[in-house]
Amino acid sequence: MRTEEEVKAKFEDMRARRLAQHKEKYLSKFHRNCEHNKICRVKDNGKLGFCQNEDVLKHHNGGPVVCDVDGPAATCPFFNCRNNDETVEADFEAILRSPARCGEKFPKLAILIWYLQDDTRRTRKLRFVIAIGELGRALAALVCFRWW
Repeated sequence: MRTEEEVKAKFEDMRARRLAQHKEKYLSKFHRNCEHNKICRVKDNGKLGFCQNEDVLKHHNGGPVVCDVDGPAATCPFFNCRNNDETVEADFEAILRSPARCGEKFPKLAILIWYLQDDTRRTRKLRFVIAIGELGRALAALVCFRWW
């Protein structure tokens, strides 16, 4: 079995890697990260992103400009990221604080957090003592007819 220090080191390493991936995803030149991109539902076609930048609209004679793939966003001179380092880190920390969201997005990190938080059930002996205590309480409740 690994020591708690090894698990903490593994957690810190994995947390740093996941935070870097999270920052890369939300700070990159991606069409959904542009503050000018508005996602609209199109009938029978799902969702499309439309550029709402005035300069881009003037360049295309005021018509709608579809910006729904990575290529145009990566080369767009008017790209402005809607996220910054602080908001991305705050979002990441909020995900880690919520067990359901953390388990959904980062299951391995959730397991490590769960392990590091669980101080009472470290060894087999402690788990056995706790199980015997719970069994004793259940038997006492049955003998005394305390069903509630």
